[in-house]
Amino acid sequence: MKVSVIIPVYNTKDYLHQCLDSLVGQTLEDIEILVVDDGSTDGSDQIIKEYEEKYPQKVKGFFKENGGQASARNLALQYAQGEYLGFVDSDDWVDAEMYTEMYEKAKGEDADIVICDTTDHYPTYDVYHHASQFESKFAVTPSACNKIFRRDFVGDIRFPEGLWYEDFEFTTKNLMLTEKISVIHKSFYHCHCREVSTMTNNNAEKNLDMLTVLGNLTRYVEEKGMTEKYKDVLEYLYLDHLLITTVNRLKAQKNKNKNKIIKQMVSEVKKRYPKFYKDAVFAQMAKNRKIIALLNYAGLSGLSKLILSIKAKSKGY
Repeated sequence: MKVSVIIPVYNTKDYLHQCLDSLVGQTLEDIEILVVDDGSTDGSDQIIKEYEEKYPQKVKGFFKENGGQASARNLALQYAQGEYLGFVDSDDWVDAEMYTEMYEKAKGEDADIVICDTTDHYPTYDVYHHASQFESKFAVTPSACNKIFRRDFVGDIRFPEGLWYEDFEFTTKNLMLTEKISVIHKSFYHCHCREVSTMTNNNAEKNLDMLTVLGNLTRYVEEKGMTEKYKDVLEYLYLDHLLITTVNRLKAQKNKNKNKIIKQMVSEVKKRYPKFYKDAVFAQMAKNRKIIALLNYAGLSGLSKLILSIKAKSKGY
């Protein structure tokens, strides 16, 4: 088996046909599609059974009580037989040639990970992401969905259950273990951008999961004896994903507790990197991200929000 594609499903019946059609229609014949229903209540499970019956050689359905996306993916990882692993969210879809081209790239360059571009589809416009272009492997989008991973290389790495940002932890751990990363500059992966998602909802408290994930990564580096190698990388991850990205996301929410949670995040950065603005990691960051980091660090996230909104209106940050 060349590729195992894992799809966690929870109440996405309106999108699931398109997702599964894009997978059973792959030009790569030697593929298995592991679909895990995570306790759906909208009839998604019946759609999965329909595809199991229609494509018994390709589609394998699993049905479990609701436990979250990470638990669904981890269940399928126990059964995956493919040489490489792929992940697709059940409200997204992929191009027909995605896994053929990514597998051929992986084999041709002996890669542990292959990365492609993505496109976000909004109701009235699309946004193309050049996810395959990056200066540092740790600056790539942490999504697992625009990548394939060699299964033997992944080993026992799993998605942390019960947390947001589970992709970030899983992908970063794998990136830390290899330099054998290949890219394809094509947008094979397509995202339906909906109003309710981890990135857009107002559950401010769950953003604290980023602290847990970063703590998990710190311990992982220590356990693997890579502390010196990845000391600067960890600092970059705290600054970029916590002080900048997560704080900015929180500031845009309407949750009344958001400012309290922002203070917790900034406090964690102050504890770990009290003078980060003097460090080489900060010096190498883009000028606009430096400004936002300093404002958020100084408790002026409202001002950084204003700057970002102005930039967004005049072509984006």
